[in-house]
Amino acid sequence: MLKFQKNIVSAAVAVVAFWLCAFSVAHAWGMLSGDQSQLLDYQNVLSKEPKEALTTFVMMGFRLVGLFLGIGALLILASLFLRREFRQIQDAVLLKWALLSFVIAGTIYGGLMRIVSNQQGAALLFFFSMLLYLVLYSLVGQRTKTNGLFNSIVLLPLYAILLYTMGMPGWAKIFGGDQVINRYVNMFSQSFIADLPGGTALMIYILGILELAVPAFLTISLASGEFKLYADKIWFNYALLLSIFTFGMLCFGLAVLLNFAGSTNLVFYPIFTLLILVSLNKTIKRNKRYSDEA
Repeated sequence: MLKFQKNIVSAAVAVVAFWLCAFSVAHAWGMLSGDQSQLLDYQNVLSKEPKEALTTFVMMGFRLVGLFLGIGALLILASLFLRREFRQIQDAVLLKWALLSFVIAGTIYGGLMRIVSNQQGAALLFFFSMLLYLVLYSLVGQRTKTNGLFNSIVLLPLYAILLYTMGMPGWAKIFGGDQVINRYVNMFSQSFIADLPGGTALMIYILGILELAVPAFLTISLASGEFKLYADKIWFNYALLLSIFTFGMLCFGLAVLLNFAGSTNLVFYPIFTLLILVSLNKTIKRNKRYSDEA
């Protein structure tokens, strides 16, 4: 029975890896060979205010996303058909690198969405990248073979995701001027938030400070060497915890406006960040236990 269950799991891993490969090949081709109109569709994914222009910088960004998707697809093919890693997940070295390649692609794509102010697209790519990170942590938790290079770079995309997800909106709130603040003031003019001491403007400034504190914690974390996979992560954990709290505040703000779609979408930000926090710290503790046993 145990052998049968193991075979089922191996088959499921192979099926998911195959379709992830097919997904990546299709979009890698689209981003690497597509013309400006096709790349414009990628830029405007889920956007409520689609743009009609595509800058050279964003176009090159999509080419880079396509490149990493293609690299990930090739690694999955090698994992499935050359090494057959799905049979022994502990040896899934190529699959691990493939997932990291997909995470890098999602990180770049999400950054592009932030640059063009496509918040809906940015949310989609945030969830995509975080979900792949959770799968990647499960692989690392299986004691897959790792090396110094992988352990040193695997968390860098996560740092980048948090930096632009929290830093860019925080910067806009603090330094965006009256135009940004007035938009929020008008948005919450009929809510109780407008009647609080300092009104809506003060709440937005507080949110901006909290959002900018996350990049500050991440910078200290990077300088302290916490980006290495199995290093203790004091400042990084602070950054994740503060992100969870701030995401919760943003979610509550839209809930006050009875914006169910927006607030429900924001619920997933703190949930995924919490899962990352728990999974990462479990991985570190598990590695320390293995090291002590050795």
